Amino acid sequence: MASIVGLDRVNRRIRELSKQHLSSPNEAKGESVIVGYTANYALHVHENIEMFWQGMPRDPRKWPGIKHQKNPRPREINPKGLYWDPQGKGQAKFLEQPARELNNAGTLGMIVFNAMKRGATLQQALFLAGGRIQRESMKLVPVDTGNLKASAFTRKE
Repeated sequence: MASIVGLDRVNRRIRELSKQHLSSPNEAKGESVIVGYTANYALHVHENIEMFWQGMPRDPRKWPGIKHQKNPRPREINPKGLYWDPQGKGQAKFLEQPARELNNAGTLGMIVFNAMKRGATLQQALFLAGGRIQRESMKLVPVDTGNLKASAFTRKE
């Protein structure tokens, strides 16, 4: 399972805030939020750094350096767009990268801090931060059919 480096600073601040907002520090145990994708191939796509077909035209007649039949059967060709990347933003590590960037910029800590300052519970604040990670990662998800992007979730645990 992937881990995020640098969360110790955020975790330290969350523990400090939880001491202020909870009657007992032990109440914070068991409060967590998970961000992920439920598509059964999500892990493969996330870790597939090579992404061999990314940006290749769906029409094989347009692939560079490959000779094809002059008149392929129409049902064998899907002339719409490019593989995995119709917007030019799709990439591997689509969940890990935004989590790292938001953490390094201090954005996640500020989301949690501001939410708790306004009276939210720790779990509600973490849910808001998880939602931000989900939104940013959905911008980077490689899109083929849309199933992977649609399987994104953020849930309290």
